[in-house]
Amino acid sequence: MSDTSKVIYDFDPNNMPPDLLQAIGLMAMCAAQTESVVQNFIGGVLGIDSLETLALTAHMAAPLKDQAARALIELNGLSPGTVDVVDELLDAIKEAAGKRNVVVHNSLAMNPETGEVFSYRQSARGSLQVSLQPVSVEEIKKDAAALYDAGIHLLQFMLAYDLMPLNRTRSRLPPMDRGKKARASRVEQRHRDREKK
Repeated sequence: MSDTSKVIYDFDPNNMPPDLLQAIGLMAMCAAQTESVVQNFIGGVLGIDSLETLALTAHMAAPLKDQAARALIELNGLSPGTVDVVDELLDAIKEAAGKRNVVVHNSLAMNPETGEVFSYRQSARGSLQVSLQPVSVEEIKKDAAALYDAGIHLLQFMLAYDLMPLNRTRSRLPPMDRGKKARASRVEQRHRDREKK
């Protein structure tokens, strides 16, 4: 490694190695899929359908989904053993998601002389901490696989215990006609009603 005190690092994402960017993209997609599994877990435990699950959880941040899932399984778990299993599954997701956050939420800096890439990490919790940590494609792919696997393990638990969100055909509610209920349709209808008066 060269003398880093004299290096002018390249922070331009367009100059990062394509295989590294591909690995980061894989990590982001694995995270999105796993977060969707946690979202569906919440709907499954509540016994609501997929649309209601989306309405409830779409804007929840991942930490809130994690906490809601834990609280709901504690209230509705079949036994203390199932609650423990879910805690372990969610712990694995949380740990893997933490590694995703490090990759996705920090800038990358490339040493133009050596081609080495570093994660530029900053923290200001109590005191300012700044560091450059080496990044490798293999490590990111490994962490992406761990995040994917953690989500699949929760999904397998959901299937084993029939904790998927309800399909509309199994739901207690009749099928809905969203066309007339959507906000834009309601506003348009109110406008038409006013014109008739």
